[in-house]
Amino acid sequence: MDPSHSVTVRQGDVVKERRRPLSFLRKVVLTTLHSVACEEDTEVCLTLTNDAGIQSLNSHYRGQDRPTDVLAFRLDDDQESGFWLPEGVSRPLGDVIVSLDTVERQAQENGNSLESELAWVICHGSLHLLGFDHQTDEQLAEMRAWERTILASLGMERSWPELWPVGP
Repeated sequence: MDPSHSVTVRQGDVVKERRRPLSFLRKVVLTTLHSVACEEDTEVCLTLTNDAGIQSLNSHYRGQDRPTDVLAFRLDDDQESGFWLPEGVSRPLGDVIVSLDTVERQAQENGNSLESELAWVICHGSLHLLGFDHQTDEQLAEMRAWERTILASLGMERSWPELWPVGP
């Protein structure tokens, strides 16, 4: 049986005229989950915010007092905690928070459409919830390969500037 995934989207910090279609936002997360073959029922919360909102979170949780494009807060399932979900209840993977302000700037700087840049950062954050990271060159290469595959399946084209230094 195919897993069932749900996506909750929040855009309260974004003025109504700048909000993105819910169907598009959900599609990016769901495509990521299905592409990586997440085999259990899961929930993801996606929040679009502004630079002030994400800067506050980035400062509090990562000690970096500046805005960023995306933050992912993964809920690790700790088998030792004794916590279990009843049958039929989806496992929450975590939260992906995106600054629409930063994504708009990056799209312009990278020569990408807003939709393409937004799809990439949502995909990137969703991959983090699934346990992917980019601390090593190998991890970054694997994450980039998934991002390219997922964006291609969404029909999104984008330029791929080097975002992190490669090497030691």
